[in-house]
Amino acid sequence: MMRWKHPASWALAIASALIMAAPARCEESSPPSIEGTYVLIQSIPEVNMEAREFTKDLFFPHQKIYFADLGVMEEEGYDVFQGQDQLILTIYPPFPIAMCRQERWKYDCQNNGTYIPFKPITQEMGAEAEALFDDEMNLLAPLLKSMGIKAQKKDISRYVMTFFDKSGSYLMFAIDKDTLVNRTIQYDPNVPDDADASERLITTLQIFKRIPDDPKPPQNKSSAPQKDE
Repeated sequence: MMRWKHPASWALAIASALIMAAPARCEESSPPSIEGTYVLIQSIPEVNMEAREFTKDLFFPHQKIYFADLGVMEEEGYDVFQGQDQLILTIYPPFPIAMCRQERWKYDCQNNGTYIPFKPITQEMGAEAEALFDDEMNLLAPLLKSMGIKAQKKDISRYVMTFFDKSGSYLMFAIDKDTLVNRTIQYDPNVPDDADASERLITTLQIFKRIPDDPKPPQNKSSAPQKDE
């Protein structure tokens, strides 16, 4: 009967062969990039423009925004944002005067809140992609059904976006490459101001759709003179 002189070596060789023969495990897919231009097409429920106050993370009808993705922040000095994606959010005018009643933007207003500068507002932020919670999927399910989107929980990316100055944040869901949903709250105008906060707040979903980015300025090219017929 033949005996192996080095059984441990043979065991190692067999194990290595099995590992090489096994199918390669697929790498986990990274969340889709949200870089691009979007416009708010619908809020559920719609924004009450006559409200006396607005939450910081509420967008207004037809607002146009742009996300620039600068990549992962790996350098030291980013504090709690290290390892997150660095985004620059641009909010384009025209702005409603209602923005002056948001704590985050009221300092950009002039003339006692009756005028807001007619220029884009930019904000740097850190974005962290997380797994979707079950209660969030339950909240999104009716919306997805109404839009004819058959996305499953595993297909949706959850983004927590926090301003660098920590004065505000957004909670957004990337449903697909062209659809973002902002989850926020607004105040119920039918509930007295002195009521409990839980009674005054209404959960609101705001749907953004990707639109083409602004075209680059055309280059000045001299046209060839046309011959007279």
